[in-house]
Amino acid sequence: MLRLYVLSGPLINIDETTVQVLNEPGRKPQSKSYSWVFLGGGPEMPGLYYHYAPSRSGKIAEEFLNDYQGYVQTDGYAGYNFLDSKPGIAHCGCWAHVRRKFNDVIHAAGSKNMRKGKANHAMSVIRGLYLIEREAKNKGLDEEQTYQLRKKESKPIIDEFEIWLKEHALVIPPKSLLGKAFSYTLSQWPSFVLQSDRDSQS
Repeated sequence: MLRLYVLSGPLINIDETTVQVLNEPGRKPQSKSYSWVFLGGGPEMPGLYYHYAPSRSGKIAEEFLNDYQGYVQTDGYAGYNFLDSKPGIAHCGCWAHVRRKFNDVIHAAGSKNMRKGKANHAMSVIRGLYLIEREAKNKGLDEEQTYQLRKKESKPIIDEFEIWLKEHALVIPPKSLLGKAFSYTLSQWPSFVLQSDRDSQS
């Protein structure tokens, strides 16, 4: 019943994390298992569904979703790539995971390191997007009003951020921690700027 409820909503968030099972038949205690988490259902009362699996295969998420149609939000793990070609699915990226990449740079860099400055800028941009979402929530805006707020305030920030990312990605060592944060963000960019039907028709 909970699974069906999660699948009944317009958006599902999916993530997975490692879990250790000490006494699992046929497997060593050191074996790596996974807890898959699916968040969905009604926006006012979302449901959380946990699914254990011995594998991180994208097939786990694919089988859970089955014929689901709607928005699915994930991180950049390749196991979710099937969503990009699945009919009826709009695959959304996750700004929280992007934020985590740049936050790792800040913690690893020295206080005078220029790379930390770039990471701080990225964090500031993401913080600005979060504040817009908080404004929509605090004002109790409905779906259409939130859409218009995002179009007016979030879109210019995102467009400018993309230009900034592409400019600086050319001079940052790709294998550095900062370079990886840039690469991750740009590789996921299409999932951050999904066009709605009304945008494509305007």
